[in-house]
Amino acid sequence: MVGALAAARTGDRNACPLRRWQRPVTTTDPRPRVSLTTLRTWSAPQWYSLLVGVFLLTRAVGTLAGGADFARPGDGWRAVLQLLVAVVLLGCLGRRASARAAVVAVAVLYTAETIIGNTNGHDILGVIPVDSRDKIVHPTLAITAIAVILLSLRRRKV
Repeated sequence: MVGALAAARTGDRNACPLRRWQRPVTTTDPRPRVSLTTLRTWSAPQWYSLLVGVFLLTRAVGTLAGGADFARPGDGWRAVLQLLVAVVLLGCLGRRASARAAVVAVAVLYTAETIIGNTNGHDILGVIPVDSRDKIVHPTLAITAIAVILLSLRRRKV
């Protein structure tokens, strides 16, 4: 045991039996590592994807767990759409370009939902109901997504 500790102190990796079972750290590891350093280098679309993705995921799971109905229009369809958007946003966190593309898609989707919901007043295409919360949430998501896109374009030019 004394020899193992001495080998550990000198840095001889092969001589230390305690380190024999550790997996060597490689630079070609395909799994993304999230650390404070990587979080500090995230772009605005990546942060938007994380925050809005978690918000929509929480809202969708809560609605589905509460026994949402799948009538037309029904809260179940709204929850399914929110769940799909959340999965796309959270799935695109790893790369700046994919996060930006996901935010553009969210901006288009929620801008359309805002326009259709405000025009019709009570549902979107007869499938997704629109209530007073949605009249606040949909434009907020659309406007913040557009702002994040413009911010990321401005940062790319600078």
